Amino acid sequence: MTIASVETRTGVDATTILTLYLTLLWLIPSPMVFSAFGSAGSPANLIGIATFFCWAWFVLRRSEPTYAGFQPVRASMLGWLLIMVAVYAHAMAGPIPGDEISVADNGLLRLIGMAGVVLIATDGISDLARHRVILRRIAVAAGLVALLGLVQYLTGELYVDRIRVPGLTAGTSEWNLGMRSGFARPSGTSTSPIEYGVLLGMTLPITIVCASAGSRHAWLFRVMLIATIVSIFFSMSRSAYLCALMGVTVLGMSWDARKRLRALGFLLAVTAVMYVTVPGLLGAIRGLFSNAGQDPSVASRTGSYDIAGEFIANSPIVGRGFGTFLPKYWILDNSYLGLLIEGGLVGLLGLLILVTVGILGARQARASLPESEDRQLAQALQAAIAAGACGLAFFDTFAFPQTAGCFFLLIGLAGAMRRLTQRPPAPS
Repeated sequence: MTIASVETRTGVDATTILTLYLTLLWLIPSPMVFSAFGSAGSPANLIGIATFFCWAWFVLRRSEPTYAGFQPVRASMLGWLLIMVAVYAHAMAGPIPGDEISVADNGLLRLIGMAGVVLIATDGISDLARHRVILRRIAVAAGLVALLGLVQYLTGELYVDRIRVPGLTAGTSEWNLGMRSGFARPSGTSTSPIEYGVLLGMTLPITIVCASAGSRHAWLFRVMLIATIVSIFFSMSRSAYLCALMGVTVLGMSWDARKRLRALGFLLAVTAVMYVTVPGLLGAIRGLFSNAGQDPSVASRTGSYDIAGEFIANSPIVGRGFGTFLPKYWILDNSYLGLLIEGGLVGLLGLLILVTVGILGARQARASLPESEDRQLAQALQAAIAAGACGLAFFDTFAFPQTAGCFFLLIGLAGAMRRLTQRPPAPS
C-alpha cells in the first residue's frame, strides 16, 4: 500500500487536499492570517503543515514497501528541510536579536508547510488523470485571479480589501491599488503587483497547454489565457515579464515551427490590441527596461552586494537563520542572495538541487510519455519551474506566500509525474 492508494470513504485523496491548498493560497488575500502564527499563519500554510505531519505519520506506520523506487524530489526536499532545520538550530544556539527570534520560528514553520505540499504531491497523487486535474485547477485559479486583476484595473478598486474571514486578521487596512507610470497596477489577491505578476508568469505555461490541449473545456482555458496575459501586461513588473518570458521560452522548445509561429501571431495580436486600447502602456513597459539604470529599485538591487557580503562573511556555511535578514537591513529582491545570507552555502546548494531535480523529473516524465496532453503538461511543468527559478533571481519569493507556495507545489507535481511515469514493476 502507498500513500497514493490511501483514500477515505468520502473520496478525499491527495488531489483533493492539494485543491484545498490551492484554493486557500490563491483566493484568500495574502495579508490575511491567523495572528497567533504570525507570517506562517496563512490558511494555506497551515494546510501544508498538516499535510507534512500526515505524510510523516503514514511513512512511520507503513509496514509494506511502496515499490516506488528512489524519488529524487522527495529525497531533495527532505534533505533541504533537514539542512534548514540545522540552520535554525545554529541560529538559536548563538546570540540573536530579539526581533529575529519570532521570524526564524515563522520561517521554519513556512518551510515545513512548503515541504508538506511537495511530499504529499510527490507521493500522494494516484494516477496521471488525477495529476491532470490539479494542473487544470491551477490554470483555472490563475485565470480567476487574472480576471479579478482586470476588474481592479478597470474600476480602480481592490475589492479584496473588503473581505473579512472570521478568525483571520484583515491585514488590509492600508492596502491600496498601486500605480506606476500613470497606470493602475492590479494585484489580485496578492500582497503586491510584483507577486501577482510573477505568480501569473510562473503558471502561464500550464495555462497555455490547457488552452491548446483540445479538451471540451478548452474555450474556458482560452479565456483564462487571454486574461492571464493581459494581467501580466498590467502588472508593470520587470520580474513578471522575465518570468513569463522564461516560461514561454522553455515551453516553446518542445514546439514545432508551425506551433511557434501560431503562438507568436497570437502574442502579437494581443499586443496590438493592448497598444490600441491602452495608449502608452507598451511605451511605459519599454521604459522599465530602457531606463532601468535610473530606477531606484534596480539601484537597490545592484547596491546590495556589499551589504550582503558583510552578512555572508559572518556565517558563510550555515547562514544566520531562514527569514532573519529583515527589511531594516536591506531589501535584496534576490532570493538566491537572500538564502545565501540566511541559509549559507549549504542552504543555497540544497535549494538549487531541489529545483534541478524538479525540472529533471518533469523532463524524465515527458520522455516516457507518448504524444498527449500529459506529455505537454510535463513540458509545461519544466517551463513553470524554470520561470519560478528565474523569479527567485529578481524577486524575494520566500517573503510572499503565494509565489513560494505555488513554486513548491509545482516542484511536488513534477516529482509526482516522474513517479507515475517511472514506476518500477512490483515484484510478483
